[in-house]
Amino acid sequence: MNTNSAGALAKSFQFVHKNLDGFKIKEKVDSMGINGYINYCAGLAAGTGAAAGLGGGVTLALGIPADLANTVAQQFRVTLAVIYYRTGRYAVSFPEFMKIVGLSIGVRVGIKGVEFLALRVAQELLKRLTARTLGKAVPIVGAVVGGGLNFAFIKAVGSTLLAFEDQIFNDVAERPAIGG
Repeated sequence: MNTNSAGALAKSFQFVHKNLDGFKIKEKVDSMGINGYINYCAGLAAGTGAAAGLGGGVTLALGIPADLANTVAQQFRVTLAVIYYRTGRYAVSFPEFMKIVGLSIGVRVGIKGVEFLALRVAQELLKRLTARTLGKAVPIVGAVVGGGLNFAFIKAVGSTLLAFEDQIFNDVAERPAIGG
């Protein structure tokens, strides 16, 4: 695991969170339903996964950064969508948001602060998203593998979030959203 890569990814999380359009996500969830929105985001993630694996090693080398960025963005959109669905809030502080993101992929929340949590989430995401890189290295087959894995990852995140106890979301709902 490259700690520098995880650190850079962790720093980018706050930027992605800050630029999420919570109101637009709310509108999409209201019109599509939560499961429709999760499928929509999974499809968007599948698109970059397929593109990254389409041409084998050449597109893989160029496509991994875009694929990783898009998959994380879709994960964050799904997370905010489920927070909205469960609480009615579409604006959540970054520390509370990262707590839910971390829990959605099995990273336990401790008392070390949001920076540590973001780093742990980044490390876990890098481990999960780069472990499947070999499957994308074969032209054409890589597109199916990459698209399928991304779709399944986002669907799993959505299912995990929807299965959480209400208390996890109530904790977020009780705190005012502070600038991200």
